[in-house]
Amino acid sequence: MTSPDAPAPRRRGRPADVDPERVALLALRHFDEHGYEQTTMDDIARVAGIGRRTLFRYFPSKPALVWGGVEPVVGRMHDVLDAAEDDEPVRDVLARAVTESLTLSPEAEEATRRRMALMGTHPALVGFGLTAIAANRGMLVDFLARRLGAEPDGLRVQVLADTIGSADFSALVWWARHDDGPPGPVVAAALDQVLRGI
Repeated sequence: MTSPDAPAPRRRGRPADVDPERVALLALRHFDEHGYEQTTMDDIARVAGIGRRTLFRYFPSKPALVWGGVEPVVGRMHDVLDAAEDDEPVRDVLARAVTESLTLSPEAEEATRRRMALMGTHPALVGFGLTAIAANRGMLVDFLARRLGAEPDGLRVQVLADTIGSADFSALVWWARHDDGPPGPVVAAALDQVLRGI
C-alpha cells in the first residue's frame, strides 16, 4: 500500500507543463550570468527544472534555443504584409509589419533583448540562424515584387530586401544594447533611415 505522502511516480514522455519560452528565458539569463560558451545543455536543463531529454525535444542545441523566438515574429510580420491593402504606401505597410510583429509581452521582450545582445557578440549564432533570416528575406522579396510591380529576382527588389532585412537586424542589436523601450519603434526608425537614403 502506498503512503498518501509519497511523491507521485514520474510520468514518462513530454511533461505537460513545459513552456519553451520560459525555458529559453531562463537559459538566456543563465548565459548572461555565466557565459554562453561556459553553459552546457545540462546546465540549462537543471536551471529550467526539466530533464535533459525533454530539453532536447524542444531545443536540439544552444543556438537553436537562442533563435527559438524568431518564428512567431516572422509569422506576425508575414500576416501583416499579406493582408495589406494595395493603396497603403509600402513604407507604412513595412513599418506597421515591424511594429506589430515586435509587440511583445514583457517576458518575450526581455528574451528578445537578451537574444539580440548575444547575437551581437557571437557572430557564429547569426550563421546558425540563416534559415530564419532566409524565410524573412523571401517574405520581403515577395511583398516588394508585388507592390513595386517588379521581378522578384530583379536587382531593385533583391537589394531592397537585403537592405531592409539587414537594417532590421542591426536595429534590433542596437536596441538590445542602448534602448529601454519596446523594439518596434527603433526598428521602424531604422527602416525610415534606409528608405530615406543618404
